[in-house]
Amino acid sequence: MAMIESAAIRYFREVTESGSIKQAAATLRIAPSAISRQIQAMEEELSVKLFERNARGMVLTDAGRLVYRYAVDNRSLLDGIRTRVQEFETMRRGQIKVATVEGMLSNFLSNFLIELSADYPGIFVSTTVLGSRAVAEIVGRNEVDLGLLFGRAPRRDLIELARMRQSLCLFVAPGHPLASRESCTVKELAGLRVVVPDPSFGIRQEIDRACATAKVRLEICSETNSLAFAQMLASRTDLATFLPRDTAMPAIASGRLVVVPLRDPRLEATQVTLVQLASRNISPSCRMVAELLVARMKSARE
Repeated sequence: MAMIESAAIRYFREVTESGSIKQAAATLRIAPSAISRQIQAMEEELSVKLFERNARGMVLTDAGRLVYRYAVDNRSLLDGIRTRVQEFETMRRGQIKVATVEGMLSNFLSNFLIELSADYPGIFVSTTVLGSRAVAEIVGRNEVDLGLLFGRAPRRDLIELARMRQSLCLFVAPGHPLASRESCTVKELAGLRVVVPDPSFGIRQEIDRACATAKVRLEICSETNSLAFAQMLASRTDLATFLPRDTAMPAIASGRLVVVPLRDPRLEATQVTLVQLASRNISPSCRMVAELLVARMKSARE
């Protein structure tokens, strides 16, 4: 910060702390005469003596003590600016690890990362796709910075940074008998042939709970750990599947799948949660990305 802080203030502070012009000159590696000129110029500008020169060296006058207090405060202020400037630069660079459920990839997270890459090209984000339970576990083991999981955080050592509603809906091919329905209840799905995510998915857990509550049995014809495969199968067969609406937006837009809302309070209220390990020390760049994700999730709720 030497270019920001005046030479006179730096020289004055060094003389005060070292007790002599000679020692200050040795520390600063400049000629004693240069320091003497700066001190004299300060005294002339302020019209006061800043030092008493005696056998003990340079001793501050009362006016000098006031100027020294300013010099110390000025250094602290500049140190704070330096830290913030460096942190600002650090925010634009770094590597961030995110674990996420697959349902957030196709639309929400992919759009977010595309915009992040354009605005902050120095930030590298690695993404691991897992089921909700596995996301919570890997975040809890401190192996990733952030996690996006379906439902609420299942561990007490995880902090919920934000939640975003992702209602579960039924998805079928355009020619499916239910494709023309404006909505369905869970009871109306009894005996429905479906392809479902495996039990590691929060989606499957919520569907199983809803069916158990309604005392409904589905005909599970296929089980998978890939939501993309479930969508493909539903679009090309008579099987239905369950997904958050946001997950299947590309398939809806292309006409490959039709969304049928489910009239069920629990399924309508399902959410995706952004989590972080409570004890993890995150980098400035990770903190910024987390804040951007929180803002994006909040705006999606509005």
